[in-house]
Amino acid sequence: MARQEERAESDIDLLIVGKVTPEDVIARLGEVESSLGRAVNPTLYSVAEFKTKLGSGNHFLNSVVRGEKVFLIGDQDELGKVSGIQLAQSRTNQS
Repeated sequence: MARQEERAESDIDLLIVGKVTPEDVIARLGEVESSLGRAVNPTLYSVAEFKTKLGSGNHFLNSVVRGEKVFLIGDQDELGKVSGIQLAQSRTNQS
């Protein structure tokens, strides 16, 4: 749904920043994908790699950080601390 064009068959983009291995993620996604009936496309970064790429102007990460998000673990404040930039409140997190 990266282009805000969600359809029933749309995949789900999942950004994970932290200490996790691709094997751990893949092992858990099979059940999730079956339950949702959609493919989940994970992108994994260590905290250091995330900061480095974001700081160097990585287009993908900048668009994710500044775009609308749904947080599964963590929140806007935690993302701001990890990224080192002040983020506007996400519309999905405001009451």
